[in-house]
Amino acid sequence: KQWYQRRVRDHWTWSEWEECVKLNKTDPNHPKPKFLKEVFLKLLWLTFYEKLKDVIPDEFVTLLPVKPGFNHKFAEITPENSLQAKCAKALIESIKNKEALDMMLGSLDPLPDGAIDGRELDPVYPEAKLEVVIQTILRVGCKSISHISVALNRFRDLIMAVMPNQDAKVSCLKITFSFFKTNHQLMCIMIEKYLNFQLIEPSCIVSWIFSPYMLPHFDRLYLWQMLDTTIKFCIKRCDRIKLELEKSKVKLNDKKEQEAGAPDPDIAEKRKQLVQAAEEEVDHYVKLLEDAERSQKEVFLIVVQRFIMILTDHIVRSEQESRYTQTLWFRCTRDRLRQTLVKYRREVKRYMVTLQTLLFTPEIEPKILECFTQFKGYIA
Repeated sequence: KQWYQRRVRDHWTWSEWEECVKLNKTDPNHPKPKFLKEVFLKLLWLTFYEKLKDVIPDEFVTLLPVKPGFNHKFAEITPENSLQAKCAKALIESIKNKEALDMMLGSLDPLPDGAIDGRELDPVYPEAKLEVVIQTILRVGCKSISHISVALNRFRDLIMAVMPNQDAKVSCLKITFSFFKTNHQLMCIMIEKYLNFQLIEPSCIVSWIFSPYMLPHFDRLYLWQMLDTTIKFCIKRCDRIKLELEKSKVKLNDKKEQEAGAPDPDIAEKRKQLVQAAEEEVDHYVKLLEDAERSQKEVFLIVVQRFIMILTDHIVRSEQESRYTQTLWFRCTRDRLRQTLVKYRREVKRYMVTLQTLLFTPEIEPKILECFTQFKGYIA
């Protein structure tokens, strides 16, 4: 059981970590027990729960995360979910029978097309149907990562049919997070899957991460891993399209040279058609790149805007209630803003004028504006 100490620092012993166990009982938000909790959670992504539990000393078991599992809301029929649970059962039967999309959607007809509890949604989307579909598909595919990929690919049309707008996509992420609430590793993987299968746009994921629903998770590393995944997806997509655009331009130049050296009119006409096709391919990639870069800029602006909003809201609320402003939560969140600016400085530098004009204005809180001022000094 000296396994952990050998991998951190050789002279540390488990006895020197016992303070974390005591602090966890009196102050669970203290940095020391939170550090160990995050380390154990990360280690859990590399091994089985029982193995990790057996490796650490017994007194540290209280710092372990909850055993990973799944939260299928409709596994049992209760008075509160009876209609949705019955529709979920009917949808599973429809899936087993390999019925067409219309038949699967028909199994959801008893559910309302609006909110689950009858409240007004603007814009309107079938919240109750969406919850049944996402919960059911995740239940079908939760055996393994490959099963999830197959399920998302197979039922993509079904998901899109009940997810018509951005609000529905944010709700889909909330439902997914509820399903994997004790399995954060798979939730991080689901973010990748939703992006790769083009089911949810990066801007929707950012909006969900910074929603009030996720504020209690701001001190958890898995939340920021999901944000990193989303930002890196945008960056890699732009880089990939740029590479394809360069290849298509080289191809176009080659076709033009071949056209110029055509020995007779018939061959010249054929090569002219090839040049036109190559030009259309270049135009296609130019449009794709414009869309991808616009999406990437939107994501960065939303990220920074939401950071400013939640930090400002914290300061205002604290001052109104005469509470200490510089809490651990505030400092950690502000440092995440700093980290995001520095980590993606190559991309952020392109949006400096927009950021300074629209977001980091002199009117915002000095404690927040300081992050941008320091960043400008860093990249100068």
